[in-house]
Amino acid sequence: MPGIIISVILSALIAYLWGSIPTGYWMGKILRGKDFDIRDHGSKKIGATNVQRTLGNGPAAIVFLVDLSKGIGPTLLALLVPALNAGGWGPPIAGILALLGHCYPVFIGFKGGRGVLTGGGALLVISPTIFLICLIVTVGTIILSRYVSLGSVLGSACTIICGITFFLISQGNPHIFAHVTIQQLLFLIISPALVLIFHADNIKRLLSGTERKLGQKVDTTPNAN
Repeated sequence: MPGIIISVILSALIAYLWGSIPTGYWMGKILRGKDFDIRDHGSKKIGATNVQRTLGNGPAAIVFLVDLSKGIGPTLLALLVPALNAGGWGPPIAGILALLGHCYPVFIGFKGGRGVLTGGGALLVISPTIFLICLIVTVGTIILSRYVSLGSVLGSACTIICGITFFLISQGNPHIFAHVTIQQLLFLIISPALVLIFHADNIKRLLSGTERKLGQKVDTTPNAN
């Protein structure tokens, strides 16, 4: 038991620090100078969507890939390294902490993003099947509505529904193609629930009709916001 606890702590620490890498924040500094803080513009977040609105498509693509890898890396490490696996608890713990690291990054004062891409990267490792299902829901929603936030919200809800559904099916049929363990279910409920909580302001704007659509630019001149 002490070994599992140490393993979980190590997985959590590595994942949190990895997830805390503030890619979008640094991208703003690189492109606009040391006085620029992307958290002063647009949605006030450091994720790829706000980078696209404030800095353009190229920087957003880079942030997209790095933020996704912040979920894949530590979760895959916990899956493959015995000292970090903790009897199967390591990967879901790593996925959750990587997401929290992105949302509350220690390196820039605990003010980051909403965790969609980092959580999605972890989901890809934990359950590729559920990742694919939720990816279709998310991308399809964004294409049809042009609202990234709506796609993220529905994709997160889909993750919870799929996680619980496949877990219950797995109890009677352990050989199902999308088998979900109790350890995986921990991630499949907690991580998307956190993403939904972090999108509370987006949900309010969606309901009021004031949410920005994909492609809408943000004025980053001084005093614009």
